[in-house]
Amino acid sequence: MPVVKKRNQQTESRLLLESDEPVELPPAEVDESAVVLQFEQFRQYVPELLEELRAGTQASPVPVMMDGSTFVVHGRTRSFWVKLWHSSPGQTRVERVQIISCLPSTRGVQILVDEPGDYADDNEDFDGDDEEFDEDDPDSEGEGPGAADGRGGAGGGGVIDVEGGGRD
Repeated sequence: MPVVKKRNQQTESRLLLESDEPVELPPAEVDESAVVLQFEQFRQYVPELLEELRAGTQASPVPVMMDGSTFVVHGRTRSFWVKLWHSSPGQTRVERVQIISCLPSTRGVQILVDEPGDYADDNEDFDGDDEEFDEDDPDSEGEGPGAADGRGGAGGGGVIDVEGGGRD
């Protein structure tokens, strides 16, 4: 894994983490004062990032940055885009952490899409009964005339037979 030496204004040596592959970071010492924020709104999430870095974690390159030194570190609830500077090649002390972005984590989220045929028939209400709506009958299930446009009726939530024009 390549490491590049950089010098700051105080002439301290820092090693910028650079890699095109994911990097396993060992547990490291890191002070809250070492954190630099791109945007102040990220400050509330700093403890979560520090917890991950102190416990040891994986840092994966952010492909869209293409600079080899911006990594994503996943926390419990957030994903952090960061640049990391260490004080030694062993990476056990983080001298500086620059948080570039902080996004809600979507790890472990699955989106299931049903087939269109899996949905209930439009003419059935939730309990599976196929009840017709009679717009002239105030006791029928539904909201009466004008229910579709919110102009009238009172009562439950009936079903209109679209194929039959809404009538018997």
